[in-house]
Amino acid sequence: MKHIKRVFVFIALSGFTLNLYADDKTPSIEDFAFLTGYWKGTGFGGESEEMWMPPVAGKMFGIFKQSSDSELIFTEFMEITEVDGEFQLRLKHFNPDFSGWEEKQDHVIFPWVSVSPNKAVFGALSYELVEPDKLKIELRLRESDGTRSTEVVNFTRERL
Repeated sequence: MKHIKRVFVFIALSGFTLNLYADDKTPSIEDFAFLTGYWKGTGFGGESEEMWMPPVAGKMFGIFKQSSDSELIFTEFMEITEVDGEFQLRLKHFNPDFSGWEEKQDHVIFPWVSVSPNKAVFGALSYELVEPDKLKIELRLRESDGTRSTEVVNFTRERL
């Protein structure tokens, strides 16, 4: 568990700050709506589930659950929101007992890099709708020893 926590801390430190948008127009929260839905797949050595609610009042909220052999490993609460004129994806991690990884007032921030009709990039985290019911997430990781890797989670849209 400490290994997973350490990796996520380094993820937050590896974000980009360059913001790109097709046609040089400022994005709106509606540009991230392609994420809406319930998604299931495999990643991080187990089963992954993610759900995004539709945009409301300039924000989107999501949850993520990681399990292995039917045992809960961790969860996340996620928000896409605009802060100081720039979008960002913010998240908090939780252990199976619902205790937080980050301190009470802290959260991990992935700054917005780019968005297009089927892809959003937030720092080291990207979401791509590769088919109407297939979502690919790539998370670029940096370990404490400086090595880098990319974790890919291929999700399929599921019905609730």
